[in-house]
Amino acid sequence: MEKQKFKWDQLHNFFYNKEEVYKLEWDDQEIDLKDYEIAAAPNGGPVAMIRSRGKIVRYQEKSVLKIFNASGSLLEEIPWDNEDVLSTFGWKTNDELVCILEDCKVKIFNLRGTLTREIHVGYNTLERKKEQKKIDERNALMLNGEGEGDLSVLIGDKQGKRKTNSRGIERILDSEEEKLEKEKEKKEQEEKGRTNKNDIGNSEEEEDEKFDSKKIKLLVDPNEEIRGLDEVLIPTVTCAKIWQTGFAILTDLQELFVCKDWDQTYQKYPKLDFGDTPLSMAVIESQFSSTGDIEILFGTKKNQIFMIDSIENQSQEVKSNVVELSVASSGKILAYYTQDGKVIVEPTNFSKVLVEYQTDVFERPTQLVWCSSDSVLVYWENQKILKMIGPNNSTIDYPIEDYKKIFLAPEVDGVRVYYNDKTEFISKVPMYTYNIFSIESVGASWTLYNAYEKFIIGDSQADVEIRSLGNELGNAIEDCILAAGNESDPMDQQKLLKAASLGKAYDHQYEYPKFAEMCRDLRILNAVRDFEVGIPITYNQFMRFGIEPLILRLVNYLHHFLAFKICKYSKIRPETVLEDWACSMIIYKSITEQHRLEKVILGKLDTHRKEGGIVVSYANIARVAFERGHKELAKKLLFQEPKPQNQVPLLIAMKNDREALKKAVQSGDADLIFTVLLHLIDTIKYERSRMNSSSFMRLISNSETAQSLLVRYSRRKETRVLKNVFQSLGQMKKLGLYVAWRSFYMKDPNQRIESLLEAQSSFQSAQNNLYKKITEDQIKLLQLQLSYEQEKSNESQRSMSFEYFGLSVSDTLSLLIERGEKKYADKLKKDFKIPDKRFWWLKIKALAKVRKFDDLHEFAKQKSPIGYEPFVQVCLDNTAHNQAIEFVEKIPSLEKRSEHYIKLESWENAAKMAMELRDQELLDHIHEIAPSDVKIPMRVPQAPKKRGFFSKKK
Repeated sequence: MEKQKFKWDQLHNFFYNKEEVYKLEWDDQEIDLKDYEIAAAPNGGPVAMIRSRGKIVRYQEKSVLKIFNASGSLLEEIPWDNEDVLSTFGWKTNDELVCILEDCKVKIFNLRGTLTREIHVGYNTLERKKEQKKIDERNALMLNGEGEGDLSVLIGDKQGKRKTNSRGIERILDSEEEKLEKEKEKKEQEEKGRTNKNDIGNSEEEEDEKFDSKKIKLLVDPNEEIRGLDEVLIPTVTCAKIWQTGFAILTDLQELFVCKDWDQTYQKYPKLDFGDTPLSMAVIESQFSSTGDIEILFGTKKNQIFMIDSIENQSQEVKSNVVELSVASSGKILAYYTQDGKVIVEPTNFSKVLVEYQTDVFERPTQLVWCSSDSVLVYWENQKILKMIGPNNSTIDYPIEDYKKIFLAPEVDGVRVYYNDKTEFISKVPMYTYNIFSIESVGASWTLYNAYEKFIIGDSQADVEIRSLGNELGNAIEDCILAAGNESDPMDQQKLLKAASLGKAYDHQYEYPKFAEMCRDLRILNAVRDFEVGIPITYNQFMRFGIEPLILRLVNYLHHFLAFKICKYSKIRPETVLEDWACSMIIYKSITEQHRLEKVILGKLDTHRKEGGIVVSYANIARVAFERGHKELAKKLLFQEPKPQNQVPLLIAMKNDREALKKAVQSGDADLIFTVLLHLIDTIKYERSRMNSSSFMRLISNSETAQSLLVRYSRRKETRVLKNVFQSLGQMKKLGLYVAWRSFYMKDPNQRIESLLEAQSSFQSAQNNLYKKITEDQIKLLQLQLSYEQEKSNESQRSMSFEYFGLSVSDTLSLLIERGEKKYADKLKKDFKIPDKRFWWLKIKALAKVRKFDDLHEFAKQKSPIGYEPFVQVCLDNTAHNQAIEFVEKIPSLEKRSEHYIKLESWENAAKMAMELRDQELLDHIHEIAPSDVKIPMRVPQAPKKRGFFSKKK
């Protein structure tokens, strides 16, 4: 125990432990940290390195982005384009590497080196276009006379380059610069000539004065499109920050872009005005923020810290310029380093100063990070100083003189320190560990552990000590369990857990479920902490990280067997692990022989399916096999896939169209069938060498479902395809109906007639005389309508109005009558054999509609086959009551007359009809509904009694 205590360093009232985790070999790549930019993922995750931009490299050697695990084993190398200037990089939650470039591009790579996503932040925004155009138009005006401008901006350097921002984005104005230079040379020659003639000498300063005083006009039209605008519009990164769920970028135009969630797009915050470029930047994540929003902190040269969220900007005055900022993992405390060499710690609401420590180092620290939320580590690379600062200005100095550079990776419970040859972990000693291993401790947990040590050597005093704990035994057991989780050495873990187990034997009232959980968790942690695996995750980190992300990390590290074992041990379904294992076997060519590869993959997957009911997505593995050229393996894997929706897309990609259609039809999924059909249609269009219309029709000829869906789709989208379908299937009646239906959407008369002629031909082929005759009549009608239009056009010497074209027979007849075209109307009646009753109805409706009541009365003089009630009705429909009354008188039936008089509210005439009918009931009804001021007889006169020729004798 004294040995354990000796390794601890005291900081105020607490102790810190620094222990070596791994010896690093970096896969014999001779890594020197001073030459690299480094980003380490939390929770013992991978480490990314790229050579620093200012370091010397071999001529024409491309940079490489290297990804190692925490024990220094190379996971992946990503070739890096030297033109992509890296601003900063960091890690997402799922171990994806986020790289922010200086031109505001964000590239995201997975651990296999694949670029999974690329985000362009702030490119070509409308506001920037307007702003840049205004600047260029202003600078294109005459200087010193017609407009204001910066001569240095317009002329540029000797190469004719224009500086557009602090990052050196340049724009070349070739033609304008040449003209400007020629003008300058001409003026200099003229001046020189005058000087020689008059023997007058001028100094260089005087010449410059004269040159500057001239009005120089660039020959650029402000209304023309500005060349090179796209280059000018690209913003550059001033500073950026990456956290596990998002990123923030501040550009040289002081525009702030924040991505709060990787599943959402980034958000542009209101434009900022710092004056100068901020010196430092930090982030308070939304779960820790008082507003519930992401807060971005900026330290500036104006002795201020700006706090910015999506709603408002605030600033806090501080004592000096803030050159470095760091927020604790709790999100509640902020540490910052000032220009006068002080480390200051305050709550994020700046309510009070918790620590103010003078470091006496007046140089910006290389790193300022938190060790959990309890202390701050400050590292100066040039000074080779690593200092921990805690409460009451207490400090610990860690010796690093033997190392040119180290790298600090903060964790939730400590700091991981990377050296060239090793990695260490600095963490605060928990109280339960201190209570057991400290020399000064005499508490219950120390007593229990001490009793265990006596127990293993057979000392009977162990029993006495444990029984003496009484009610404190439970707390002692809990401390031993938790202390076991804090230890990295399996031997120390076993001792602590055995001490807890011994204590449990004396306490039968409580089961201590934490004991079993700790045993299980430590078994997993010890497995992944192995040097060959390289995940030095602590127990506290594991509790926050979770088992499933840890399994995913193992899969990405290609430790599939260990991941599979942990899945079974933790009762988690291992489909993802097996699927990635199979894909990795194919990608990394673990087995070169094709037949052996098939046997291993199919055999392993089949075994797990039969024994454990584990069914992976064979389609995903088949896709990888197909992309890697293993076509036979892909077919066999795809045959094992139980879900058609997973089979069909890959079958299409493999150009196995027949099998794809078969599987889609068997699934009964209309969307899936449509997917195949659309693919086949596109194939006909763009790959005619592989499939034509005939082969397509043969393919779908055996599937009525596919035919039906193809017809449904083609009705709206693919007319030509639908015609081919009907013709190939011999469905001429359907073809004719479809062509006829499509004709009514054609605006051109000749095209419509041609389409109907085609439909007529289809009906003739189908031997459907009824549809053929209907189509003939329609064509005949259209031709007649065109002839009317042509004659009217010739008479009026105007273009055809097409007011008749497309109307039905009845509508055409009605329009002819309305226009007074009696000759054409009679001809139409004759040609289409319109019945008299229908003709009369159409004519009286048309005449009443245009209020030609004289013609209507004249027409009524003829014997009407429909009677005169329709005349009354059409007058009523067109609000011609007086005309309607006249036609009522022509109705022979007195009862009908009375009904129509009542409709027309002609009460006197209605009463007259009631009197003639001697209908007292009708007369009473008229009394009820008629206005009170209308004089209507009250009673119907009785009919005179009939007298016979003979009277009865008395």
